[in-house]
Parts: sequence; structure tokens; C-alpha cells
Amino acid sequence: MDLRLPLLPAWLRWSVVAGVAGVIFYGSILTVPPETALDTRPDLIPLDKWRHFIAYAAFGNSLAYATTDWNINTRRLAAAVIAIIILYGVGIEFGQSLTPDRHFSIGDVYANLLGGILVLPYFIMQSRLRFVSVSEFG
Repeated sequence: MDLRLPLLPAWLRWSVVAGVAGVIFYGSILTVPPETALDTRPDLIPLDKWRHFIAYAAFGNSLAYATTDWNINTRRLAAAVIAIIILYGVGIEFGQSLTPDRHFSIGDVYANLLGGILVLPYFIMQSRLRFVSVSEFG
């Protein structure tokens, strides 16, 4: 049995992708998030790594949803989405290395990648999902 889900218009899906990418860019390049007590406790994963993880999970899933109606092999599309996530994450880290008070962090790259990999269940389940236009969904 297929699960019916609404497929928003392409312009709106891509606007969400651009918005998520923009928030990541703003938080990574244009501002320096404040250090919190959770960033300095050695027994916890620092809060900044969780921020990277969640941000790139959102980026990957918004990108996967935006490409839902593309007629491309699912494995190739998943590989392309993950490649874009990796390239964007590494690019942001290189951009940080050029920004005062910021630096390139391999830990952040790993957090970005692990968050981005959360897109894989979407592609695994995609064959069981049936996307219909919003007008047909009601």
C-alpha cells in the first residue's frame, strides 16, 4: 500500500532548499553563534555539532523532497543529493577558514555528513510513497 503525500509546487520546494541553505550560510559564515555551557562539557557532544547535524539533515531532506518529481534512478539521485550536501558542507567549512574568528573543522564536516546521511531513509521509502499535487491531495 502506497502512502499518499502532497507534492508542493516546485518553486516552493526549491525556495525551502534555498532558505535552509541560506540559514546554514548565515549561521556559519556571517555570524558566530555564542558558545554555551553545552559546548564546553567534555562528556557531551558539543552543541555546535548538534547544530551542524540538524541543519544538514534539514538541508538534505529538503533537497530530496525538491527533487521528488525528477525522473532519475533513485540510487543516482540519492548519491547526487549526498554529494551536494558534502560539497556544500566542505565549502562552508573552507569559507569559515577565510573568516575572522572562525576555522575549518573536520569535526563539523563529519557532523554535516552524518546529518546529511539522514536523507537515506527518504530514498529507501520513496518507492512506497506516492506524491500527488496539492490540488489532488485534498
